[in-house]
Amino acid sequence: MPKINEKEAAANYIKYKNDPWAFLTECVYTIDQVDRRNPIKLFPKREYAKMVCHAWMLNDLIATPKSRRMTMSWEIIGLYVWDTIFNQGRMQAFVSKKEDDANELVLRAKHIVDHIPEDKIHPDLIPKYRSKFCLLEFPDINSKIMGFPQGADQLRQFTFSGIFGDESAFWEQAEEFYAASFPTIDGGGRMTLVSSPAPGFFKRLCYDALSARGDITVAEYAPDIKEPMTGVQIWRNKKNKFLVMRLHYTADPQKRSPEYKESIKDSMPLMQYLREYELSWDTFAGYPVFPEFNKELHVVSENVEPKIGLPIIRGWDFGLAGACVIGQYQEGVLYILREYITINKNTAELRDMVLTDMAMRYPEWHDQKEDFLDYGDPSGHFVRSVVSDKDMNTHARVLGEKGIVMRPGPVNWEERKHGVLDYLTGIGSHGPKLKIVGNNCPLLIKGFEGGYRFDDRAAEKEPNKVRPIKDQYSHPHDALQYLCCGVKQTVNRMKKSIPVPAYSITKKRDTRYG
Repeated sequence: MPKINEKEAAANYIKYKNDPWAFLTECVYTIDQVDRRNPIKLFPKREYAKMVCHAWMLNDLIATPKSRRMTMSWEIIGLYVWDTIFNQGRMQAFVSKKEDDANELVLRAKHIVDHIPEDKIHPDLIPKYRSKFCLLEFPDINSKIMGFPQGADQLRQFTFSGIFGDESAFWEQAEEFYAASFPTIDGGGRMTLVSSPAPGFFKRLCYDALSARGDITVAEYAPDIKEPMTGVQIWRNKKNKFLVMRLHYTADPQKRSPEYKESIKDSMPLMQYLREYELSWDTFAGYPVFPEFNKELHVVSENVEPKIGLPIIRGWDFGLAGACVIGQYQEGVLYILREYITINKNTAELRDMVLTDMAMRYPEWHDQKEDFLDYGDPSGHFVRSVVSDKDMNTHARVLGEKGIVMRPGPVNWEERKHGVLDYLTGIGSHGPKLKIVGNNCPLLIKGFEGGYRFDDRAAEKEPNKVRPIKDQYSHPHDALQYLCCGVKQTVNRMKKSIPVPAYSITKKRDTRYG
């Protein structure tokens, strides 16, 4: 250990205590796993990173949707290390999707402390520390950096000086984490959330829409965006008070060339590239159930009206997040005309919403038994639809109260999936055999684009046990599966396509529909 020059050491200590940007760029060494020759390197001096540092000092609540390889995790960890070693009584929480990932964040903090240059801050002036799994502790100054998995109940046990959430857009329990942790920092603590974009809680937080249910459309929200430099957008939310800093990779001058863009675009799947580099909010973590979907082929922008003389077909999925999808089979093409989605409503409310809206839109179809083919979850014939404590009706009986005859769809999920897949991949004389009216089915389409997905651990499971994630995208897709299987069942029973309209608006019923 070098002999201490007390005057120089004190001056350095004061300099780095008062200037976190100097600490980051002169004292923080990162690990770059991509660079095999020189993996340990000083944190880079970049203008966008300096802007983030200054914003962090001035704002307790920051959310940062960002492109990959912007060194944001290292910067935020470095700032929390700076806050911890230069102050007493700090309690910091590093939160990630899994406990092992949270421990990795804590190990980064330890790496930073381990590699502070002795000529910058003398070792005698760095608080003594010790570490173990998910903990970096400074006992002499009563400070800790602790790691937690998402949604951890133990967050409620502490009052934190700061919370860092890494890749929070991909946590299944992000909302639970926020509800549990926010009261712990209320009154002066800070929260910093950094992530690549994805639909869900982080997206709603960034666009000040925490009270919204399900996914949101970014275009419907209009924050007061400022662009202080290339690749950086900043806005402040009025309700949740977060400062949002959106960092595109072009904020780094070294990444602005067309050659850089092409090199990363060609090195990964398109959906992953759009999410992790182009900051697309409508891409998802996990594996899409229907990668065969092509928006240009399967979505029509113009409205499609049902043809008189043909039945309207409905698929039903039940529960407090129930869904109904309606369509019609026209000359070899299954058109999906509209989706109906409910949140925290029972089957009777879903039924009445569907019937009321359809009566206005399609008055020629008014006889529930004669003009419609209805298919739904087979459990709906024996599972109760609880409207009140005295209600003993099943979902199917609730539909039947208004004349709807629900035919049970397949129990087997693989059969239901292939029912959709047959139409999705089929090509007929009119092009694709499945076409969706885009303006009327936003959640269904987002589901096809990746929202209806297997989780990212699907490859570790037995194939016959893999099932899609249950969320707002799964319900309309379940309803679509029952609809597609119902159409397929009807066509197979007739051994020919459902016919084109063969009678007038007076509609003497064609019994060939079964």
